[in-house]
Amino acid sequence: MTVATAEHVAIAELVIYIPIALLSIFVVFRHGFYKQLGWIYLCIFSGIRIGGSIMEILSTKNPENANDKEWATILQSVGLSPLLLSTLGLMKRIFDETSDRIPSDPLSSKNLALQAIGAVSGIFGKLLSIYSKKATAASYRSKFVQLLHIPALIALILAISGGTDQASSDESEHATGKTETRAAIILFLLIYISTCLLWVITVRDLHKMEASQKRIFVCVFLALPFIAVRLLYSLIADFGHNPRFSFVDGDIKIQIVMATVEEFAVVCLYTILGLVTPRSSINPAVGGGIVPAAAYPLGPGEAVSESLAYNSQPAYTSVPYAEAGAQYAYNQKYGRGN
Repeated sequence: MTVATAEHVAIAELVIYIPIALLSIFVVFRHGFYKQLGWIYLCIFSGIRIGGSIMEILSTKNPENANDKEWATILQSVGLSPLLLSTLGLMKRIFDETSDRIPSDPLSSKNLALQAIGAVSGIFGKLLSIYSKKATAASYRSKFVQLLHIPALIALILAISGGTDQASSDESEHATGKTETRAAIILFLLIYISTCLLWVITVRDLHKMEASQKRIFVCVFLALPFIAVRLLYSLIADFGHNPRFSFVDGDIKIQIVMATVEEFAVVCLYTILGLVTPRSSINPAVGGGIVPAAAYPLGPGEAVSESLAYNSQPAYTSVPYAEAGAQYAYNQKYGRGN
């Protein structure tokens, strides 16, 4: 009976994630290059796993080269972030498409105040400034999702830094790396809990969802348990004292059952979802809002000249907030959905 090794897992991941990466690239082209949609994180995750697998194979072939093993460990430690961000992006699409509110203006007094704070408040201020410039969501839940990107980014930085220190040949850096990794896992746990709460709250909007939105909603529901198991593995590895739970030199069978399989399941679910889900009617470039009127067919009793005059107006992306208000009123008049 063949014993599974880290090299075997790395080879299997290459076989799996190379075609998934190609499919996810197609999904991104299909849905658009918008981070808030979540699809782009599938590409990022696939790239991380491909790079980590290559480094793992190289470290096995050249055990004297510590850099290869260090990079393999670092890339293994950042898997949770893109999975959570992709999940949040999918949830945000549901929020925006089922919301009756008009997107907020990035030039509003509140967002301008946040940007002013960000200009003078160090790293956290910079993150806050990034959020405020993108805070154009159509619902309060969408805004909360955008806020969650800040701790997700911080957790990603801590995970990379912690993984680097723990894989270092200098043992004096291991303790610092452990602390950073633990802080990252706590943030990931809080983001996961917030995502679950958002999902539960959104159950009340099921009656407003179209078929594609319900499909996304169910897919996220199926993915959350897999992400929970993957998160549990990291929690045990970083807070427990069992050497079998470790990305560096832990039991490879436990890693396969509690981490590798879960990641693969979530990525497959989201990739297939991206292939069968139509392009969003929301304009992610400005965080929400219905697509321009040119996308709608002529309505009953609507004069041709009126339709042409309306469709000849600047696109939603050209006059985002004035056009969003006009579009909202137009939809209410002709009953064309939320």
